Amino acid sequence: MMLIPGPVNVPRSVLQAATLLVNHRSEKFRSIVRGLEDNLKALFSAERVALLTGSGTLAVEAMVFSLTKRGEKVVGFTYGEFGNRLMDSLRRRGVELKVFEKPQGGWFTLEEIKEALDLTKGATAVALVHNETSTGVAFRNLEEVAKEVKKRGLKLLVDSVSGFAAYPLFVNEWKIDAVATGSQKALASVPGAAFVALGKEGLQDLETKELPSYLDLSLHLRFQDKNETPFTPSVGVFNASLRASELMLLEGKERRWKRHEACARIVRKVFSEVGFNLLGNEENFSNTVVAGEPPIRGFREKLKEKGIEISPGMGELREKIVRVGLLGVVDDRAVNKLFKATFEILGRSVEYVLPKECELPEPLRSEVEW
Repeated sequence: MMLIPGPVNVPRSVLQAATLLVNHRSEKFRSIVRGLEDNLKALFSAERVALLTGSGTLAVEAMVFSLTKRGEKVVGFTYGEFGNRLMDSLRRRGVELKVFEKPQGGWFTLEEIKEALDLTKGATAVALVHNETSTGVAFRNLEEVAKEVKKRGLKLLVDSVSGFAAYPLFVNEWKIDAVATGSQKALASVPGAAFVALGKEGLQDLETKELPSYLDLSLHLRFQDKNETPFTPSVGVFNASLRASELMLLEGKERRWKRHEACARIVRKVFSEVGFNLLGNEENFSNTVVAGEPPIRGFREKLKEKGIEISPGMGELREKIVRVGLLGVVDDRAVNKLFKATFEILGRSVEYVLPKECELPEPLRSEVEW
């Protein structure tokens, strides 16, 4: 069982859909492109969604290069490894970057965001990571943050590679300019597709000059107007992501958001009671990754011996913490299996009740085995 921050376990029909191989200029593939963007627009509540072949990092880089200009003043907030990567992308773009940084496991309060924005005169854009899988911490109050950014007339660029499909997210309603994500996270598809959702203002602000073609979102959208892609895409991954989006719509995006939160809450509660020193708190915990220092050395290796794979920390936390991924189609059965193995390793157990919201609905439940 794979409980890492991505790639994730996927439903059987999604895995089967990934085996499709067709002409990428055929009507069959055009229908996939059309259906995938339509579904993602509904799931993001966005004006358009650019479909790219690549990783979540490609989505982030395409967002940065297509929504900012060289020399533009940008405010960046980082509180983990992926925030640092976002800052690196902005620097490569050549913007004038003002970075506000928290140590690993830290977090920005809304008041700190307001103060930072008040201190940074002349900025035109803000960039941040929605959900930081390196530390299990997130902006759970993204809507409030977006209001603060937009009332100052600034663009908001959000890396939600590991957040999309696991939290409430309304691109148009919250007036977010762009959100980047990948197929292999909470959407529960296979790796290889990158998506950038655009709000109405973001769509109007797209750069079209002097961009590498793979990072030019306007180019991708022009081809999508014809239900095509500008370059040979990962055909099977697009088809798998279409099926994954259909399953998310079947589950209901609100129910998926609640499932992620419910599973994360119970894992945090039980792990805390058996001695884990967890990162994050009630205001900022991640719905997709539980991160913390285990009560014994070698916990991750012992868990792997029992057929459950989790991840080590990243950067300076690599040898200090473990990270349990709860993305995609993780449900009560997977959580129960994790708890049983954990209790056996630690030689102790606690009583717990799994919330109903942690369950997958039928028929999606029957598509997933743990």
